[in-house]
Amino acid sequence: METSHVPWLYNLRSSETFIIIVVSIAIFTDVFIYGMIVPIVPIALVERAGARPEDAQSWISILLAVYGATLLVGSPLFGYFADRCRLRRLPFIVGLVALGASTGLFVVARSLAVLIIARGLQGLSGAAVWVVGLAIVADNVPPERVGEAMGHTTIALTWGFVLGPTIGGVMYEKLGFYGTFSIPASLIVVDVVLRFAMIEESGAIQPDKSGLCSPAGEHQNHPYGTFAAREDEYSGYFSSGEDTASEEASLIRASSPCFEHARMTNEKTATILDLLQSPRLPLALAATVVMAVNFSALETTLPLFVMETFNWSSSGAGLIFVASSVPSFAGVYIGKCIRHTGAGTPGAFAFAVAACAWVLMRLVKNNTTADIALLVALVLVQGLSIVIVEVVAMTEVSQAVTDYEAEFPGAFGDKSPVAQAYALFNMAFAGGQLLGPILAGGMRVWAGWGTMTLILGLLCGMIAIPLGVFSEAPLRTQENAWEDGV
Repeated sequence: METSHVPWLYNLRSSETFIIIVVSIAIFTDVFIYGMIVPIVPIALVERAGARPEDAQSWISILLAVYGATLLVGSPLFGYFADRCRLRRLPFIVGLVALGASTGLFVVARSLAVLIIARGLQGLSGAAVWVVGLAIVADNVPPERVGEAMGHTTIALTWGFVLGPTIGGVMYEKLGFYGTFSIPASLIVVDVVLRFAMIEESGAIQPDKSGLCSPAGEHQNHPYGTFAAREDEYSGYFSSGEDTASEEASLIRASSPCFEHARMTNEKTATILDLLQSPRLPLALAATVVMAVNFSALETTLPLFVMETFNWSSSGAGLIFVASSVPSFAGVYIGKCIRHTGAGTPGAFAFAVAACAWVLMRLVKNNTTADIALLVALVLVQGLSIVIVEVVAMTEVSQAVTDYEAEFPGAFGDKSPVAQAYALFNMAFAGGQLLGPILAGGMRVWAGWGTMTLILGLLCGMIAIPLGVFSEAPLRTQENAWEDGV
């Protein structure tokens, strides 16, 4: 029987760099399309879906609520599904299908119902991209480099948010409604090619020496086999063994992409809830909620504040967020810092400077050059704090799973619940995005700008304390895990 060849450009398509690029582009595409539609939705509601102009604001709120609801519901579903698939690429592609369908429905929508369905599918796409995409990165990157990898995703996230609404508005003015969707269509095509080209080692079931199915890396006696497998192992995965058991195992794998190796044990399998018993994951989720509140509070209140205080136009109000986006390029270096210091110190520092920035924003009162410069500097500091917390939280979610598996080998069976852990992260972020506009907008209206900034500063200061006190040790690396005999 002939031996199958290694896939074309296997080393490139399965490399850490390529996988990070694929996930980062997927995140950028999802966030860009989400933001690009923001300035178009009011027009589509009135001119294409038949909504009355006076009801447009209410329908925009409904569409945002639908997106948030499907994001919250879809996150645990995709997390559960991804953790039970041999390869996470399948649910990742399902999310891409949802994004393509959502974009297509926005183009052809002539009723409010179709717009609602389109926004709902967009929420499902966001759930898939964030939950499955981050899980793929965590699976295929060594734990000591997860922070750096997550730093790349924060760049994609930030600039997707910044460029989406800006380019969407310009494209609509220059090319009209249909022409606006040429860029999203191009991004989706690129996304399709990259997601199908990616080869992930995580979850691959490899034939061990006895000819029985075993998860990738299990025979290596350490929990990092998911990213340690290389071309010689992949050749063994495709080559057919001489014994019947190996051939039957290969047929089972080919017929069932979500096949799971049966555990011959009576021990109780741990669940995602067991991860919440140590401080690492709960602190990461709490930090994510506050970070999302911080982020959405700025988006909600800052444009109107600068328009009222500095008499800026709407375009000028949008450009203020470029200052908060510049620090995103430091995400990779933040990840390297976390590798050596752990997450506690950077996380506490980020919230401490965010607290100071919020309190100092109370000093911005007049339309003067000094006040404008102060506000831009404070917004830049806020952007830096948000990037730090994003990298810290995304790294800590992965590390919580790694630590538990190192302490209790085999506790999760043959598949770690990293996707479900990132589902909790995504839900925490969505919850903060929902709470932020309500909290900040309400305080701004009823108590004023000064009180709002003071309360948000206190909130950031309060979360900095437990992050600094209760965060655990620096990241477990591949090398010291082997030394521990894991």
